[in-house]
Amino acid sequence: MASNATTVAANIPTDIAATTAPQLIGTLFNWLLFGVLSVQTYVYYLNFADDNIWNKVAVYGTYVFEIVQTAMTAADLYFWFATGFGNMSHIGNVNISPADTPILCGIIAAVVQFFFAYRIFTLRRAYWWISLLIVLTSLVQTAGAIATGFRAFKLQEYSRFHENLYFPQSFDVWLIGDTVCDVLIAGTMSWLFFVTRREGSHYGNRILGKLVRLVVETNTLTAGMALLSFICYVTLPNSPLFVCTTLIMGKLYSNTLLVTFNNRIALRNGLAQTESVKFQTSSNNSRVPIRRGADSGNEDSFYVGTNTFVVKTQEVYEIGPLAERTKPQEFPKSAV
Repeated sequence: MASNATTVAANIPTDIAATTAPQLIGTLFNWLLFGVLSVQTYVYYLNFADDNIWNKVAVYGTYVFEIVQTAMTAADLYFWFATGFGNMSHIGNVNISPADTPILCGIIAAVVQFFFAYRIFTLRRAYWWISLLIVLTSLVQTAGAIATGFRAFKLQEYSRFHENLYFPQSFDVWLIGDTVCDVLIAGTMSWLFFVTRREGSHYGNRILGKLVRLVVETNTLTAGMALLSFICYVTLPNSPLFVCTTLIMGKLYSNTLLVTFNNRIALRNGLAQTESVKFQTSSNNSRVPIRRGADSGNEDSFYVGTNTFVVKTQEVYEIGPLAERTKPQEFPKSAV
């Protein structure tokens, strides 16, 4: 027994922490973000039981993907540090991590990026070509992620990721595509707000401003993590530090989706505070009525200029130029 322990200790290098820390820390942060995602999903379940079917498919489908991904990272951790304790060949082996990190991460990122492309299209239909560009870029990064996973399964060892000619190509396509797509989303939303704030009312601009700030912050975070992973891979060829950052990326995307959906709670509360308001001052200092739609159903549509932002609640309010809307009901002069 003592001789076996001595043999294992002799085979462990002195810089073992530099090899094992990225895998361990990345997995722990992955689980931490899964806890945050679970809370976000429960909040969505409590507040949006009447949401449309496609929103529910996106939310709950993403959560199921993340459950599978979290279970697979647990299997990897067990392989590296339980059955393979002290065995350097186990620690350097990819096990099933190519499936849960690049492949599932790329698919989840695509779902979130498609959602934001649709959101931009609903805000301003004239930007359909930007939405199409976002979708195409997202498809490219997904293809790169899937190719990265297949190449990693063939190579099997993290130490060989820089030796193979084809692995760096697919890895670069995945991370650069991710970064470009997220920057496109954040930049388009910022420009959309800059253009639209001169067309809509003060209240409509405030709503759109909150949405834009949230989207820019979350997409900057995901783009920054993808860019950091790429930098770690390129500049540290002898370190698996990129494993840590890529393990976190998928959970960042899924949390971004849930934060965006749950942000409607704040918008709903803002609407409740304005139900007693009859008129809103427009950008040309004229009085513009806030009209409650007759066929509201279950959706709220905020018209900012010529754009529409849909929020799931019980009322419909239209804010913007009345020339493009059905003539609202006349209000008594006492209400002016």
